[in-house]
Amino acid sequence: MSNSESQNRKGKVGRKPKFDYTSKDFLSLVESYAKKGFTDKEIAFALDITPETFCIKKNKYSQLSQVLARGRALVTSTVRAKFLAMALGGVKTKSTVVRKLRDMEGNLTGEEELQVSESELAPNLQAMSVWLYHHDEDWRKVERKQDEDGDDVHSDKGIDIDKWIKDNEE
Repeated sequence: MSNSESQNRKGKVGRKPKFDYTSKDFLSLVESYAKKGFTDKEIAFALDITPETFCIKKNKYSQLSQVLARGRALVTSTVRAKFLAMALGGVKTKSTVVRKLRDMEGNLTGEEELQVSESELAPNLQAMSVWLYHHDEDWRKVERKQDEDGDDVHSDKGIDIDKWIKDNEE
């Protein structure tokens, strides 16, 4: 490299970045991966950069961290809504059938009849318990109290043999 070429570079070392990490197109692409539930590592591989480089760029450009958070917040709220719906149970539509109506002579009348088949979903007690544990302080206190009282000889599966033997040794 000649002296004039090195002066033109003005101290910039390294190669040109693969992406413009602040461009709308790049940020939109990253957000779309985040909305699909990709981890940072998976996003980096999808972009064909190393996870280390992605981490460095995420720390350097706040916009990148913001679009990741925004994309993941959408996924989190969707999952939370589905989880709560599963905990509460409800009505599930199995199938919807549209039937064309015919007149007495067998000709189509142009009218339709909608038949919906539904079933009821039972509430999921485990999901309810998890939801309450994370959203209700009183429930957490009850759960912690049960954990502390769990040293009893009796358990959900019967008697703890080792504990019973230890307590009844002479």
